[in-house]
Amino acid sequence: MEVGNRIRKIRKDASLTMKELAKKIGVSYLTMHRIETGEVSPSVAVLSDIAHCLDYPITGFFPEQQDITIVRGKAQPVVESANLTLRLLVPKGIINDKISVSLGKSEKGECIDRHVNEGVEITYIIRGKCIFTYDGTDYELNGGDISYFNAHKPHSVTTLESLEFFSIFLRENR
Repeated sequence: MEVGNRIRKIRKDASLTMKELAKKIGVSYLTMHRIETGEVSPSVAVLSDIAHCLDYPITGFFPEQQDITIVRGKAQPVVESANLTLRLLVPKGIINDKISVSLGKSEKGECIDRHVNEGVEITYIIRGKCIFTYDGTDYELNGGDISYFNAHKPHSVTTLESLEFFSIFLRENR
């Protein structure tokens, strides 16, 4: 119940109604009500979304900081597309609201479409081979390679062979 009470207080401090927050994070009003009243506990993914919408660290919802945080495998959100599986190992708010860590896997083909982000990314290629296109230039990356880049510039990934990578995203200050 303490987590729900903290969410309610922080939401009210942010001048948001329960209905507005529910809409922003993509849950029903009833689900938001049940979370705030302690009837249900939010998943790590939903709590991460709430923290992000309220611009509040996820650990701040808990009464005491702990020396250890464990995010169980079944609580780690997984996003899948036709050629990419991305497991969110550390959602925004676990460390702080500007850092997220993910593990990605892809088969041969276009893996990540051209896009930009606000911040920097560090990616370690665990195994496999890909073409990382950054601001119009192609870079071949192989297992053991690391890329560190300003994500403001357009970038994409095409997998040349089965690929596994570890990525840290550092969102810039707003």
